[in-house]
Parts: sequence; C-alpha cells; structure tokens
Amino acid sequence: FFFRTVEQHYIHYTIMADDPEEEGDEVTLNSDKITEIIDESIKTTLNSVSWNSKKVDQWTSNIIEHTLKRLAEMKKPFKYIVTAVIVQKTGAGLHSAFTAYWDNSADGICSVPYENDTIHCITTVYGLKLD
Repeated sequence: FFFRTVEQHYIHYTIMADDPEEEGDEVTLNSDKITEIIDESIKTTLNSVSWNSKKVDQWTSNIIEHTLKRLAEMKKPFKYIVTAVIVQKTGAGLHSAFTAYWDNSADGICSVPYENDTIHCITTVYGLKLD
C-alpha cells in the first residue's frame, strides 16, 4: 500500500468589531459581502502558488489576517472567528463540518472553498452578534 502524508495547518483568531450602529437599527451578517472578503483574501494569497509545505503557515496567516482586517472595517457589532484549512491536493477528499448552539437569527457562518492544481483551502467565518 502507498500512503501519502497530507499536512494540515489550523489557525484560529478572534476579533471584536466596534458598534457604530445607532440603537434600534437591525444589524445582520451580510453573507455576500463576507464571501467576497474571504474570496479576495484566498485569491490574493493562493492564486498563483503551488504547494509548498514551508509556506503553508504564512499562507494561512495571510488569509486569516486579511479577512479579519476587512471584517473589522465593516464596523458591525459582531465577534468574528476565522479559520483556514490548507491541504495539499492529492486526490483525497477534504470535508469540513461544524455544529453550534447559537441564535440563528443573529449569528451565522460563511464558508468558502478554493482549489487550484495543487492546493485545497476552506476558509470559514463565524459571526457572533454582540448583545
């Protein structure tokens, strides 16, 4: 049998955004905008690269930090958790799942998959509304 090693790197950060909204304004997660931010972060980092295990830590940090910076710029009353998983594309599948006990009307998740010829990446943003 032939086994291939697939390296996985997980980095988790949390940031709190300021709340510039006035009392009474309804604030929700904008999944289209968050998807756009994640997509931009991934493509800026991974679009023209090939797998290199020595660069994965930097790639995940770049994706997460860029995503968090852009989310904070939205100035919404949410705590954000951003995760990025990058693995070498070897023909094996990559699956991701989550479960949460939260307020479905206020909290949310947005996950964006990406792949090129040598890399699989899944970047996920969890948005938890501040009370």
